[in-house]
Amino acid sequence: MSPTVDHYRIVPELTVPGYASDALKAIVGATHAAVQANVDNLGAGTPSRAPRFVKLLRDKQIVDDKNQSIATTNHNETVSALRDIEASMDVNDEGVDSSTYGTYSVAGDAYVDIEKAVNQLQGTINDAENAPGPSVDAAGRQYWPEAVEGPLRTACATTAATVEQRMWDATTDIQRHAEHINNSAPDNPTSSGYGGTTAPLTTPWSGHSYVPPADAGTIDKIKGFAANELGVAETGTNHVNRPYNIDDAWCASFATWVWKQSGINVDWSNKNYVPSVWSDAAGKGWADSDMSSARPGDLVVFGGQHHIGVVVARNGNSITTIEGNSGDAVRQHTYNLAGGNFTGVIHPPAKTPVNA
Repeated sequence: MSPTVDHYRIVPELTVPGYASDALKAIVGATHAAVQANVDNLGAGTPSRAPRFVKLLRDKQIVDDKNQSIATTNHNETVSALRDIEASMDVNDEGVDSSTYGTYSVAGDAYVDIEKAVNQLQGTINDAENAPGPSVDAAGRQYWPEAVEGPLRTACATTAATVEQRMWDATTDIQRHAEHINNSAPDNPTSSGYGGTTAPLTTPWSGHSYVPPADAGTIDKIKGFAANELGVAETGTNHVNRPYNIDDAWCASFATWVWKQSGINVDWSNKNYVPSVWSDAAGKGWADSDMSSARPGDLVVFGGQHHIGVVVARNGNSITTIEGNSGDAVRQHTYNLAGGNFTGVIHPPAKTPVNA
């Protein structure tokens, strides 16, 4: 387990007696690394990104397609393969964004099951240590014969498979939870629900593309691209004939598109889902719950994380926004920062060149 990685929860250590073979020690170490990587992906809310340890064991012909250990005479090759697999588990774990670790029930419930599986594996190892215990060779050295170590390698693979199945279940649970939240949100929110007022939508979209002036900075581009979309309206349920159409609630897709057109290309984990955008931004240090910091170019996330818009102006204690999927169209709104219903704002990345 890499000491440089912040873990969601520490998986109990797996230990084997000193007389165990290098191959058994290697598979136990790799199994622990794999479970820890799975747990950290779970805590970050990304269980689907967890490594597929069992598949690697099969690919290296360490276990068969039923997760039964395959005996081998080339122990050095097996140990080398397992150490490579363990290293790949550590690399996956190092890539987990620990700043996104959550405390939601799906992760907690799954971890309880995973910890139970790990403890059961340690119990299986301990049982073998007690009975039949070690054999002794002609030189007086203790060892475990293949009749003992083979089933223990199988137990490692079985534990890993159990963990991966629990991760798959967690992925499904998280997706269902997200869909429940998404389905409970209004499809076409209006500013009145967040304490603002709406400018009349007096003219339809011009149909013209916006071309920024050669000297335009990032903020001017954001304002220009957003304003150019005013009047775009749905031609069917949640359908707009524009690049940000997803045939679903499209406020987040619109806001992300405006940023991308302006030179800010952010790879959100789900650009169409406001809670994911806010969570990702928080993980990157761009989210700010202090609305007094709102400024043109920001994305504003509204209370409940059901809606998002683009800030195009700041006037004292008020902001002007342009929002997609607002009353079935792209509309302009005004909010008093003291009276609005906000989660916060997302500032453009600090490295993005901006103009005043």
